[in-house]
Amino acid sequence: MPALVVGLLAHAAWVVVCELVTPAPSSATSVDAKTTPSARRATVSRPSPSPQRDSTGFTPFTVLTVLDETTDIKTFRLSRTPGFEYRPGQFVPVRVSVDGKPHVRCYSISSSPDARGYFEISVRRQGLVSTTLHATVRQGSQLAIGKPAGQFVYPADDERPLALLAGGIGITPLLSMLRYAVSSQPLRPVSLIYSARNRDALAFLPELRVLAQRHPQLRIGITLSESGSPAPWRTGRIDFPFIKQYVAHPTHTIFCVCGPAAMMTDMERLLVTAGVPPTQIRSEKFETAVAATVLNAPSAVYDAANQRNTFQVTFSATGRTSHASGSRTLLETAEAEGIAITSSCRSGVCQACRTRLAEGDVDCQSTVLDDDDRAAGFILPCVSWAQSDCVLEA
Repeated sequence: MPALVVGLLAHAAWVVVCELVTPAPSSATSVDAKTTPSARRATVSRPSPSPQRDSTGFTPFTVLTVLDETTDIKTFRLSRTPGFEYRPGQFVPVRVSVDGKPHVRCYSISSSPDARGYFEISVRRQGLVSTTLHATVRQGSQLAIGKPAGQFVYPADDERPLALLAGGIGITPLLSMLRYAVSSQPLRPVSLIYSARNRDALAFLPELRVLAQRHPQLRIGITLSESGSPAPWRTGRIDFPFIKQYVAHPTHTIFCVCGPAAMMTDMERLLVTAGVPPTQIRSEKFETAVAATVLNAPSAVYDAANQRNTFQVTFSATGRTSHASGSRTLLETAEAEGIAITSSCRSGVCQACRTRLAEGDVDCQSTVLDDDDRAAGFILPCVSWAQSDCVLEA
């Protein structure tokens, strides 16, 4: 009996010691904003139940940390929930409220899809929404994110060498492609040629150095456009001799180009002049106005007769009706009646105006809605034209 009592007392003492030295589990993990590039890629969060999308297609995601890339570029790392899938190079719409009004902007995803526990957007401070993000978003904040979209994606269906030409903040979708390439296709030759204004404007430089050291198939060339850049930095814009230093066989290479409009035009002209087939040059311009010039016009199904036709549009939420002609989008029709539908880009990109079509036929020219959205009846009124009498849930 004394032995039994001694044993029980010893066991109780051991339990007390364990309680004292073992920290209690925490529901949140603090992430240092100065995380090194290698640690950045290793960070994983446990899957959590998928948050629900609201009626406009936006879902709240929790910010895990905010990383300073340059003085005017921040990376926002968000917890990635099950079912959030994207392709390298795609963007997401981000909705924020400023002075009580919703605003939507699109930002490229800079992380690789291989990072299952999180995803990242990298944002340069250059306008109302980006300035608000820089000033207010902190670890633990929530951001309303729309579904990933965009056709400028990693060319996984082509095994030829890959060259990524980046200008300024255009590095962000190309960084997603680069991170994906070295982890998923480690034998594929990849080149990144990156132009920035000056040394202080170079984003992701520590990580790029590490990637170049660890992946022999990767070559990185950097040039600074401002004159008088100190050694060892190259000064000047990207030209073909500079490309040739890092791309062994340009005419047998897939080029992905992203940056300011002028840079994009120059690069496409330069590559074609050098003999690169246009089918091997893929690009994305950030200016949504470019998309608007293509999208904001009725499609070929509208002949002269349809342009003269008008159709009755019923807005079920307000119980009001109007008439839409073939030359006016459904968003413009709603606005003419004083019916509020949230919008931003007006070019079928940001998905801010996503609305369900309850009845009727429309021509929706956006490419960002997926099959599930279309099957459920959702359209983007900013690039939709009535083809019959219809009912919108607005």
